[in-house]
Amino acid sequence: MPFSSIYLDNSTITRPSEQTISRMMPFFTTMWGVPSAPHQKGYELHQSLTESFKTLYQFVDAHENDQLVFTSSGAEAVNHVIQSVYRDMTITTGKNQFITSCIAEAPAIMAIERLEHLGCIGKLIPVNGQGLITAKALSETISPRTALISIPWADGLTGVIQPLNEISDICKQRGILLHIEATHVLGKLFFELKDIQADFITFNGDQLHAPKGTGGLYIRQGVKCSPFISGGSDQAGLRAGSINMPSLVALANAAKESLENRDYLGTEIARLRDRLENGILQSVPQAVLLFKEQERLPHCTTIAFPGITNESLLFMLNRKGIYASIGGGNFQQLTLILKATGLPDLITHGAISFSLSRYTREEEIDQAITIISENVNDLLSLSNKIITKFKT
Repeated sequence: MPFSSIYLDNSTITRPSEQTISRMMPFFTTMWGVPSAPHQKGYELHQSLTESFKTLYQFVDAHENDQLVFTSSGAEAVNHVIQSVYRDMTITTGKNQFITSCIAEAPAIMAIERLEHLGCIGKLIPVNGQGLITAKALSETISPRTALISIPWADGLTGVIQPLNEISDICKQRGILLHIEATHVLGKLFFELKDIQADFITFNGDQLHAPKGTGGLYIRQGVKCSPFISGGSDQAGLRAGSINMPSLVALANAAKESLENRDYLGTEIARLRDRLENGILQSVPQAVLLFKEQERLPHCTTIAFPGITNESLLFMLNRKGIYASIGGGNFQQLTLILKATGLPDLITHGAISFSLSRYTREEEIDQAITIISENVNDLLSLSNKIITKFKT
């Protein structure tokens, strides 16, 4: 039976899980107080508050002495890190260089650009042909005045995972603070926080089957981080404003479900991703699978279709109920990300990103292969006809 739509854009946003939404409801209807209230309406929230933060600590493998701040989004968390490093380090020490990747998402790039108006220097680390930040490129970018390096752990469009061990070792050797944006990795890869040695980790709930308007900021024990939003003692003085209990509980439940499904995502969903790739490559001989030799996220793939434009294909797929991505929003355009790796225009302008979730089914993948292949071949045929007509 055909599906009315097949959602393959889970790096942009995910469908909130039903259990996560149901867990929110009591905090809208009966438990609607704030934890700081000195009476029953505050006391009744304390257990849920404690359990939610305990789950989030487990989610990022944090130590009990580390700090974890619940935020309204991953973008807020990223801005919190960059602004606090400016206040806590740059103003006091004069270290005014802030570095991010040339393929980083908008929050980090734009937050650093804002600091340039305050006398700071923003730098973008280039990536190599595999989409990776190399130790050599990083060493050539940093200086004695570098305060912070902010990089994405993995790219949500290409799936390429960065070599964090090399990067963190350089940061520790040079006394530079390290911020990792981990949205696309958490709940998908196994890791131990001690191996990463990050000073800050941020994530967005939108890609974790949590509701919109949720995110988190991890702060390593001993690292100073002044509040981004001032005005009270909430969250140990790190973020003022009453805690959004429905969203906090929802984010914690989504994090718990992500950990429970991590094995499934790394095996079954990775298999479905491979099935999608192989099916398209068999049906469209001109298609090019990008970054297949790299360590990638288990649910993401980028496939190029030389000879057509990705905007045209995305438009046609949208009309057929296949939802994919070419970037935009928090992401840079996929074309720009691929150009940064040195790929030719014929590839970069014809590439589309597909990202699966734990809700993706094999029947959907098989139907998507058929629809994608038909539309690509239709566009290639049309393109050839136009070229032939132009030549004659």
